Parts: sequence; C-alpha cells; structure tokens
Amino acid sequence: MKFPLLLSLDLLRGKVSRAFANGRDGAMIRHLSPSVFTSDPKEIEAEADPEAALMEIPATVVAQTTAPVLWVGGEEPLQHPVIGRISAALNQAGRNVFLHTNGARLRQRIHEFRPDPRLFLTVELAGREELHDASVGQPGIFRRVIEGIRAAKLSGFHICTHVTVNSQTEVCEAGELFEFLDRHDVDGYIVSSGGRAVETSSGSELQEKLDEIRALVRCSRWEQFSALLESSYLAPSKKKIAVSVAGGDSNACEESA
Repeated sequence: MKFPLLLSLDLLRGKVSRAFANGRDGAMIRHLSPSVFTSDPKEIEAEADPEAALMEIPATVVAQTTAPVLWVGGEEPLQHPVIGRISAALNQAGRNVFLHTNGARLRQRIHEFRPDPRLFLTVELAGREELHDASVGQPGIFRRVIEGIRAAKLSGFHICTHVTVNSQTEVCEAGELFEFLDRHDVDGYIVSSGGRAVETSSGSELQEKLDEIRALVRCSRWEQFSALLESSYLAPSKKKIAVSVAGGDSNACEESA
C-alpha cells in the first residue's frame, strides 16, 4: 500500500507552519460540511455540464483555516447537488480533500468529480458484507458500495476506506475487511473512533482496540494519519496533535506520487 507523496509533503509543510502558528489555528485537519456552501441554482444547473468552469468557493471558507487537509463529511456529501464542483474548487485552492461518504451513491455520481492527486474519496465501512448491511440497516448496500469503489478506481480516483471503531467492533472482522479491500486496490485505510476513544469512560479499552486494528493496515503513515484524524475530532482545548505523518520509518510503506 502506498502513501501519497504529495499528501506527505503537504502534511510536513503543515507541521512546520503549525510550529510558527503563534496561537492561530494550526489544525492539520479541518472538518467541513457541504452545508457551508451555497446551492445557487446556476451552480446546480451547471453541475451537469462537464465543461463548466470551477465554482467560486467563498474566500471566508478557505481563509478560516490553513489546514492542509479538509475532511468534508457530516451530512452525506453525495446528497449535495454540487459536491463535485465544491471538491474541485477546494483542490484548486491547494487543499487535500477527503470526501467522507457512505458510498451508496458513489457509482451514480462519480462522473461529477474530477480525478485529482489531492482528492480522496473516503468510504465508510463497518465490516464485511453481512455486518455492514446490518449496521446501516440496508440489505445489499455493501455490494453497491463496492461497485462504487470499483467504478471510482477505474476512473482514476484515489479511494480510501474509513472504519469507525466502537466497543462492538471485532478486530478479526476489520482484518478480513482489509484483506477483501486489498483485492480492490484501495489506496488507504483510515481507522478512528470519531473522538470516542478520549471522550468515553472506556477510552483506554477503545484505544487499545484502535491500535490493534490500525496495526493491521501495515503502513505506519496511514496509521499516523488515523491518529491525526482522531485528534481532529476533539475540542480545540483538548487537542494534543503530536503525530508526524511525513516523518517516521521510510520503509514502513511505499510513497506514491
């Protein structure tokens, strides 16, 4: 598994900038919801036009953070009418965009996106087929998600999967999921608890499980990115980001340009 070289360099630059932030927002990952963007009727109409120019992202949205990574999630992003143009505009602004989706509509909407070395379509999965379908309460949804992943890969996109770990998550199940996804050439695995590892009374047990599942990824940089995402869920007063994604063992996994 390869960790993208461009992402690694951006994170390294972000770490250096953070050291000189002087109290300003030095977050490495900033969470955004598509709802912060307007749904102008003209933009919605232009969404169907592959030759349409990039939409103009409000300067205040990009200016509010210097974070090299924008995690676009919250409400299902693929329900937003112009999410493809939003992602392209954020990439154009030099940000790495992790579009966090349940993947149900990925195959239908993949044509609205533009492959970019800084765009990571990030699909949430709870486990293998039976467990995932039961978790979301939609029989057959796992196969739809895998079809979307396959279509995205054939179209030249980076695909990551995000596994949100809770007290019921089985380590063996997560390992089987990773082995299955390896056969579909998934580019990266991200494992987090969504902040619950620190905020719950059973945090130490959950942290042990997180560490165990992250070790199955077999790429220290994706493990470190997972820890970075974990810290980004916390309130600013609780953040203790001390993870160097760009550093570490250069032999831990390959880097890909």
